Amino acid sequence: MLSSRLQAQDESPFINMTPMVDVILCLLVFFMAATRLYDWDESEFAVKVPEVADAAPLTAAPDDLVLTVVAPGKVAVGEDVHDLGSLTALLTRARSRYANQGVMIRGEATLAYQDLADVLSVCDTAGIRNVRLPVRSRDESKKTGGSEAP
Repeated sequence: MLSSRLQAQDESPFINMTPMVDVILCLLVFFMAATRLYDWDESEFAVKVPEVADAAPLTAAPDDLVLTVVAPGKVAVGEDVHDLGSLTALLTRARSRYANQGVMIRGEATLAYQDLADVLSVCDTAGIRNVRLPVRSRDESKKTGGSEAP
């Protein structure tokens, strides 16, 4: 009796793989036959593919040009100072490179409104519609001691 118990403990569990292999082979044959039944031609489907009229390049938008009105009729763009005529040419070239070119117009608070209106007119002539005018509150200007816009 003792020997029969030892013999039962020594036997390792056994997994029969034959039924699993049979099932996998049956599924494989089934799916192979089913795909042949549905062998459709692409021309049988009436599919209207979307069309694109004008595809824009997938590039990032350029930064806004910062126009600083330094004097009546004089505008600084970066390090260069332009008059209104050369500013029009510059903005037209910028708009031809990127259709939605943005512009930020800055200037001293002491400038006349006409100076700002001239620069806005140049932007309109060049076809630039994305124009920003940064301002500060009076309290913030007094704290910093300056009257220039950011």
